[in-house]
Amino acid sequence: MTSITERVRRFPRCRACRLPGGAGRRLIAGPGVYICESCIALLATGGSATDTAERCSLCGRRDVPIAGALPSLALCAPCIELSHSILAEDDQ
Repeated sequence: MTSITERVRRFPRCRACRLPGGAGRRLIAGPGVYICESCIALLATGGSATDTAERCSLCGRRDVPIAGALPSLALCAPCIELSHSILAEDDQ
């Protein structure tokens, strides 16, 4: 029997939608956070941008404007661009 901690390590979940990575769902990992490609796309196109002192969920910086935010995470523009380039490289 596997413990909950072992299952979380084996099947990381997106911080925004809580769906696990795996079959057809790719995750971008940051320090202590995973974000799926669907939520990254949502943040890039329709997430509410803010200029608050909110911290980016992926890089942790406060000195850059937040480009997209969902209730459980916020991403800065450089992290969204980096995520897109990682996913594009993975597609090749």
